[in-house]
Amino acid sequence: MKYHLSFNAKGLHTFDKTRNSCLDKCEIKTICYMNTNVQLKINPVYISKLDSNDKLILSSKFVKIISREIKFKNGGISKVRIFSNGDLSDNMKESLIEIDNIFNLVKTNEFVKFWLVTRNFNTLYAYIPKHEIPRNLNVMFSTPIKPNQFFIDFCNEHKIQMAKIVLTKKASNCPSSINHKSCISNKCDKCFTYSSDEIRSFLIHGKGNKSKFKVLKNE
Repeated sequence: MKYHLSFNAKGLHTFDKTRNSCLDKCEIKTICYMNTNVQLKINPVYISKLDSNDKLILSSKFVKIISREIKFKNGGISKVRIFSNGDLSDNMKESLIEIDNIFNLVKTNEFVKFWLVTRNFNTLYAYIPKHEIPRNLNVMFSTPIKPNQFFIDFCNEHKIQMAKIVLTKKASNCPSSINHKSCISNKCDKCFTYSSDEIRSFLIHGKGNKSKFKVLKNE
């Protein structure tokens, strides 16, 4: 059986894509985790998996194939993160197919928790008002460095979790990004659960990225 889900350092199963899917105008490209992901440089199996996933998520077979993997891999999977690498397509036609496939996957696996994280606001804006977010899915919008009020109001109205990058441990509310332990070890379920009370704040990581992020904030 060919596997399309990965298992990351945070202790989560993830469905990932290549960087080709990311927004051309993404403002955090220079500090993106994918820049330093060793697997993307030395692991041909992982690279091939992401290439395959780029195609699969646009396919009518996506829900069936991933649902089967969720059911049988390691005796069954209870949580899935969508995109620890990659994002919804920068092409609107493709991204609407992708997010619809994701919603159908979530609804098909109602006892599994899903977390979709994206920087693609245009797709959320086009799709979410017409489709109710399933109870077992937390949609997280990784906000621009300087989000405007329109983004904030839209996310609040449609119960989309907002997230941001922060520079200090004190400003972060993510245990895993602070102590570098897995989400499982920290017994943390925050990213799979919508909260209107706070923005998820992730401590920046990666060599040299703190100074780069300071520059981006001041531009």
